[in-house]
Amino acid sequence: MKRWLVLLGCFIGMGVATPAILLQPLGLFTKSVTTEFGWSRTQFSTILSVAALFNALILPVAGYLVDRFGARRVAVVGTTLGCAAYAALSLAHSYAEFAIVMALAVTMGNLASYPAFMGLAQRWFDRRLGLALAITSTGLAVGVGGFSFLIARTIALHGWRAAFVTAGLAALAIGLVNLLLFVRDNDGPIPEEERRDEAARTDPRGETLADALRTRDFWLYSASFLLVIFAVVGCNFHLPALLSDRGASPSQVASIVAIGSAGSLFGRLFTGIMLDRFPVLGVAGLFLVGQGFGFLLLLHGIRWALPAGFLLGAIQGAEIDVMGYVVARRFGRQAYSRIFGTCFAVTLIGAITGPIFMAVIFDRTGSYTLGLRLLPVLPLVAFGLLCLATLSRRGKGMSATGAAG
Repeated sequence: MKRWLVLLGCFIGMGVATPAILLQPLGLFTKSVTTEFGWSRTQFSTILSVAALFNALILPVAGYLVDRFGARRVAVVGTTLGCAAYAALSLAHSYAEFAIVMALAVTMGNLASYPAFMGLAQRWFDRRLGLALAITSTGLAVGVGGFSFLIARTIALHGWRAAFVTAGLAALAIGLVNLLLFVRDNDGPIPEEERRDEAARTDPRGETLADALRTRDFWLYSASFLLVIFAVVGCNFHLPALLSDRGASPSQVASIVAIGSAGSLFGRLFTGIMLDRFPVLGVAGLFLVGQGFGFLLLLHGIRWALPAGFLLGAIQGAEIDVMGYVVARRFGRQAYSRIFGTCFAVTLIGAITGPIFMAVIFDRTGSYTLGLRLLPVLPLVAFGLLCLATLSRRGKGMSATGAAG
């Protein structure tokens, strides 16, 4: 029973983490902030890229701290300082101030995000690892949906500055209560009910970060997920503005953002359930095909925006589950948070460059059409890289399931 309460804590923790309250809903602030300051969309997108850069820099550090001091203590610091910095964005009055505080919010807030809660889940679960990671990351989808609604409503009623304060205080209160009631570290072996084999009786096990960095698989995984994140973050960040440019009303935009959150929720849960039963390549391929179709649907106007939003949300949910799963199965538990955090940091190059790529296309052509025509190629390349990782593991005598998962 205890492990399920901890899993609930991981779910809630991801629901109030920086990606849920800041990085993914940031597009909702695009028009109001750029209108007030007179910034171009490329300038505003660059702020997200600055945030993604600091995100990439802090994740390996967060992974080390979690492996060294435990997820709970690190998450307390991250929740407190991250939410405070998030609320302080309401005080920014220049481009430099906004970028600096954004970098601070991301740096502090990500001490209480993926490395802490994904790492904690894999220390309590093994037999149901896919499901545990799915439930943990589902908290992010629920948080994005809830905070996107809160942010959009607050901006409409009281302005963007009030939205940062309201969302920041709400995340702080929920996060600290959650850490007090549910989150617990596990420094011992996997609970008896979750042991898949005798090897799970000893802890720690697996490869070090240095070992992982010397493998071909680590870089194949990183490159594959980098392409996925480049495409989906680049598109989703601009989605509210893209829809508004095409004549969508604020309520339509909110509905499409909400359906994207529903897609993310579906992607995370469905992926986790499937990963415990089917080879990773089949699961990943299904969602990557859906991503490609999502981009193509957006080319055909507002009438296809709802299914497109659902598909793009689904891949944004699925890719975290798949990444967490392959890292755990391939490299083990010994340095999971460090390896996962480092892999994620590499992939965030896509989050840094994707929004700028789409913004530059818009600023030079006056629309996002060219970007939407180019993005469907990336899921195909990403799937090919996962296949190469699978083939490299097969060459060492591993099955397709064990290879990529």
